[in-house]
Amino acid sequence: MMKPTVIVVHRITSSGTVNGSLCTGGFPEGCVLVVMPAEGSSRRASDPRGDSRTTCSPAVGSPRWRKACASPRSPAGTRFDEASGMSNADTVAMLAACASRGPRYTSYPPATEFTRLDSEHVTRELAQVAARGESVSLYVHVPFCKSLCWYCGCNVIVTRNPQAGTAYVDQVAAEMKMLGEAIGTAPVTEIALGGGSPNFLSPRSLRALFAALERNFSITTDARRSIELDPRTTTTPQIETLGAAGFRSLSMGVQDFSADVQDAIHRHQTKQQTRWLVDVSRAAGFDDINVDIVYGLPLQTELSFGKTLDAVIELSPDRIALFGYAHLPSKLPHQRLVERAGPVLDTRERATLLVLAIERLTGAGYLHLGLDHFAKPGSRLARAAADRRMVRTFQGYAEHKADAILGVGVSAISSTPRMHWQSHSELGAWEDAVESGRLPVARGIALDADDQARRAVIGRLMCDGEVDLGQISAAHGIDAPAYFARELATISGLGDLASYDAATRVVRATPSGRLLVRNLCMVFDRYYQVPSRAPDAQPRFSPTI
Repeated sequence: MMKPTVIVVHRITSSGTVNGSLCTGGFPEGCVLVVMPAEGSSRRASDPRGDSRTTCSPAVGSPRWRKACASPRSPAGTRFDEASGMSNADTVAMLAACASRGPRYTSYPPATEFTRLDSEHVTRELAQVAARGESVSLYVHVPFCKSLCWYCGCNVIVTRNPQAGTAYVDQVAAEMKMLGEAIGTAPVTEIALGGGSPNFLSPRSLRALFAALERNFSITTDARRSIELDPRTTTTPQIETLGAAGFRSLSMGVQDFSADVQDAIHRHQTKQQTRWLVDVSRAAGFDDINVDIVYGLPLQTELSFGKTLDAVIELSPDRIALFGYAHLPSKLPHQRLVERAGPVLDTRERATLLVLAIERLTGAGYLHLGLDHFAKPGSRLARAAADRRMVRTFQGYAEHKADAILGVGVSAISSTPRMHWQSHSELGAWEDAVESGRLPVARGIALDADDQARRAVIGRLMCDGEVDLGQISAAHGIDAPAYFARELATISGLGDLASYDAATRVVRATPSGRLLVRNLCMVFDRYYQVPSRAPDAQPRFSPTI
């Protein structure tokens, strides 16, 4: 048993305000912890060294970076990187040398560029969505969790009070009413519930939420319905409620099945719990199941992570998301708790587990899609990728189902072809805005023509590993090769990571470069700044592997 830790939490009062308090060890009734989102990473796997030193990577495209990333040639090749003729050891060395820190590019411009935005701007943008009849994907954020996972980077509120969910649904319904009136009859082609843990809501609250959706929006008959579920706390009545409401897609977290790693991250979940959720969901009609795995956590080793991979493969999910742990304790102080078990993995150790996972998952028949997703051949995501309909959003990789993503709930992020914005991340501020009849907009960014062109380039690189600048030219009314001449000159110096074919006007990542595609995207990111090398500098982003 780990020793109890005193951590600062907050308590929601009867009036909805948030007061500071202290809880020791577990979380008593009514005690909640508000956790804000961020990105990041640091050190350790099979390496017993106890220090937490980090090495600054050279700037992308610089002579030092190009020298570090010159790919060694060896006769052996792996299944996923045969084209470059690299051995696993060569690949790990190259990835470790070339990795830096940068945005995950779930949006462009990244959320780090969001600034204060007035709700009036969003109201006008929603009128554009309505006037153009743009299709909409609705995202509903349910922030509540019954316990805190120490590695978590999501916006969550930890509480054991079920009434918090009941009151929250009423408030979300009020926000939906405002949003529905703003977009009129714009068709809703997708509904996604995320968190937190949406299964914090009781079956009754879930039905109330679904009724509010139907009441306020024009949902198409074939709209895709998806949800994130926690295998540790989901119940059969919840699954039955979701199945009856037409939900067919779900994502569940595993992260790691090792008992030691689970102790380190304060998330205990058995294989039996996870298998139960897969089986009961299949029986309820779910035909698209995703499992999340995380590499880079304390105490992970090649042996232990290999066992987790094998266990996940046995579950036979349709999709697997393989995420690199984002360790940013300067932004998420609770993440320091994971360091009690030992340092997080360093760059080489992360690269070792990444290569292991790719080889193990592709060897089991999964297709490696985009940066970090794997899918069975014939699955929805695999078909979307083959048809170039896969997109990168705030929810990761998905089939393109809508022109705009509109979020409801605390901290929810929205994105249209012309603007990104985020709702208030603090529950009290979000509640105040909704109760006063205002859209709860906190920050965002309006995209100019340059943003829109770069967004298109980065989006295709993240999804396809290549981008046709001829198509960019036609879509955005520019001569893309001339417009991006400086970026193409940088690409030409990236060695074995990427190339530009002037005849076809295609920028294409190599197999190795696809693993570092975030580095390539940073070349086209006008907002990106090389991280400071100052000893006390705090990282803004996670490692690119």
